Amino acid sequence: MEFIFELIIELLFESSIEVSKNKKIPKYIRYPLIIMISLFFVLIFGIIFLTAFLSLKENMFLGLLLILIGLLLIIMSTIKFKKIYLTKKM
Repeated sequence: MEFIFELIIELLFESSIEVSKNKKIPKYIRYPLIIMISLFFVLIFGIIFLTAFLSLKENMFLGLLLILIGLLLIIMSTIKFKKIYLTKKM
C-alpha cells in the first residue's frame, strides 16, 4: 500500500514539475502548479526550521546543524528556481 501511495504522489509531483517548465502549456495551468510546488518546498523548509528551533533547547549542535542545512537548502532552491523559471531562454 505504501508503494502504491508513493508511486502516485511521485508521478503527480514529477509531472507537475515537467508541465510547469513547458512554455507551451497555458499560463493558467502552469502558474498554479508552480505555486503548489513552491508551497510544498516552503512547507518542507518550515518543518526543518521548526525541528531546528525545537532541538536547540536539547542539543545546541544539532539545532545549529539543522539551521545550517535549512539555509543551505533555501539558497540552493532559490538558485534553481531562478535558473528554471526566471531566466529567458532564447
